[in-house]
Amino acid sequence: MTTSRRISRRGALVATTVAAPLVAIASLTAVALAQPPAERRVAEAFSFGEQAARELVKAKAWSGPVKAIELQRDATRRELVVLMTAVLRLPAGPIGTPWRDLAADDPQGAAAKAAVERGLLVPAGEAVALDAPLTGFDANRAWTLGLGMSRAVARMGQFRDGSGRAFTLPEGFGTSITAREAGLRRNYPSSDDQYERHDSRPLVLADLLLMASRGRYIRRNGVPSSVRALQGFTIPPIDPIVVPTVQRALMQVGNPYVWGGEWVDTNSPLDPQAAGGFDCSGLVWYVWHTGDRAAEAQINMPSGRTTYTMNVGKRGKRITWQAAQAGDLVFFGSGGRRTPLNQASHMSISLGNKWIIHSSGGRGGVSITYLPTYWPSGLMNARTFRVDATTPAAPDQPATAPPAATTPEPVTPAPITTPGTGAPQAPAPPAPPAPGPGAPQAPAPG
Repeated sequence: MTTSRRISRRGALVATTVAAPLVAIASLTAVALAQPPAERRVAEAFSFGEQAARELVKAKAWSGPVKAIELQRDATRRELVVLMTAVLRLPAGPIGTPWRDLAADDPQGAAAKAAVERGLLVPAGEAVALDAPLTGFDANRAWTLGLGMSRAVARMGQFRDGSGRAFTLPEGFGTSITAREAGLRRNYPSSDDQYERHDSRPLVLADLLLMASRGRYIRRNGVPSSVRALQGFTIPPIDPIVVPTVQRALMQVGNPYVWGGEWVDTNSPLDPQAAGGFDCSGLVWYVWHTGDRAAEAQINMPSGRTTYTMNVGKRGKRITWQAAQAGDLVFFGSGGRRTPLNQASHMSISLGNKWIIHSSGGRGGVSITYLPTYWPSGLMNARTFRVDATTPAAPDQPATAPPAATTPEPVTPAPITTPGTGAPQAPAPPAPPAPGPGAPQAPAPG
């Protein structure tokens, strides 16, 4: 990546950071300084898992590894069952008689059998396979269904537009969206993007512990409004012109948020990326650039690669976000509709009726979100890209990216766990009045 390219992308995309209370930082720093540099770096990357593990130990929900350096390995299905036993109150102890591949004296036998019978854990053929790696698909399903989100999962799993048109959906579609809207999935900051994984891959133990921590919070405080909104998901009929565009976007559900990412693996045709996945404008770029341009000639290609270029470019016509239909792009900024066009910090693809599909740091990846539950105060404008919808950029908006010095990189906090509460914290600017300790903020844009 050239210097000019790096400046342009950093001036237009959203980076995410992770904050932690000062006391926790001080204690973890003291430990880290005594470690070799490589171990210290890993310990810092997975410190969020250590905080979650200590909280779960205190709650008598976990007795496994606690130190961050031990939490970078793949989680197992058995460890999921152990955590569900405590958080979801599954029956504990041995099963008493052999069942499938569970021994009569397996200490997690009763809980595993209950998880399978309730549909929380899908067996591998006839085997429960407790000691096999746990995938993101497995974890999303277990926690969303176990925490009472089955209506949202079912609604998204039956994704249709207003005409009843069905779309091809990737594996785990409903549970992936529901888990992300519930704040159960975490985004790694850009410095740790190499740890991001598609939902089909094994889940890191630190991420499983964080899901359990957040699951405890949801058990106490109820299902978030962003998940309740999914239960009423409805969109108008989608214009056949943009159906292929929407279909490609839907197929990316399951991918993580990766800063600067625009491809499903590390071999992006633009720049190598730390892991497969997308940032907000990267998802849009991928969806438009992997289609059949000859067959989709009625849709313009958004300008450039970044949120900035797509919002100020000559292609497309600016419209209000309320008028956005499926296939239009919706933009966000810290000042809402008063945000200058060249300071948009997030973008998404409209599905109509205030629903969007986007790759968001606050959601930890690609998700479908109802705008009133996301960042309503940040809504700026939208653009439509029909071939007859072309207007020049506004005179006061430059046609090329401004120098980095005049466009500081926007920074958005990623969800974190507050020690002792397990509550997801991901404030969206400007933040509303602070709720009580441990209460979740609205997921952050980005």
